[in-house]
Amino acid sequence: MATVSSLSNNDDDASSSHQLPKQRMPSITHNTAKTPDNFVLGNRHGTSNRNDDNRYTTTNFQRANENGYDIELLKHLSNDFAQLLNRTDISDCLLNVRGTYMAVHRCVLAARSSTFAAVISDNINRLDTTTRDQLKTLVEKNKLVITIDKTDAETMKQVVVFLYTSKCELNERNAYALLDAAGRYDIKSLKVHTGRYLAHHINTNNILMLIKAAYKYDNVLVKQKCIEYFIDHAKDIMDINELWKVFAEEHPSIVAELLYWSVNKEEFRKTIPQSDSYSQW
Repeated sequence: MATVSSLSNNDDDASSSHQLPKQRMPSITHNTAKTPDNFVLGNRHGTSNRNDDNRYTTTNFQRANENGYDIELLKHLSNDFAQLLNRTDISDCLLNVRGTYMAVHRCVLAARSSTFAAVISDNINRLDTTTRDQLKTLVEKNKLVITIDKTDAETMKQVVVFLYTSKCELNERNAYALLDAAGRYDIKSLKVHTGRYLAHHINTNNILMLIKAAYKYDNVLVKQKCIEYFIDHAKDIMDINELWKVFAEEHPSIVAELLYWSVNKEEFRKTIPQSDSYSQW
């Protein structure tokens, strides 16, 4: 399996090596009865609760599962929202991801992403210029179409699944791309999810890429873990001459902070919380 370090270092091209084939735009009508079998999101995720016997709503069930009852309800909520995936018949928005179209719902995007909320509510001026330039919109047959060029289709597929279900396929091969997408579209829970994963997968080959992303999107946990790793492995990292030289030229302020904490390591360690649960974006 490829490692995180094999991913592109280009901040604006956090792409997965497995691109989905380009597909034609699905029919934009409200009467579409069936989603094409090869639609980008594939089969539905999760199992619907609509045919349950409603046991989990009874008082006896609540008492018997007192400790995990809230978790059970969240699982049901996630599964029910998963049923909205792949529904071109009731969607009111399309994401055009490098020519691949994904049927989504404006309310879900707005609730889960402040970037998409700004676009959908026509408050795009709240976003920085770079972000505004990366998200083009148009309305076609009453559906908002948002064009996304800076994230590849396979990564965006996992982002959409996470927006609806709080679940996604996260591994060493796609973690950095998902971290970039989470920051780019300001999806706070995905930032935390990917940040915690990557914080435990830092090595000399990927630390410079990760620390750039941590500073760019102000990921507290990944930033702390990268500084910790640098303090303990500074010589090995700087011995990768070409990478370190380019990084130092492009990010002198980050280098200055890394070197400061290397000299003042005891002071730094006093600032680290005992648990990574503190991390907030």
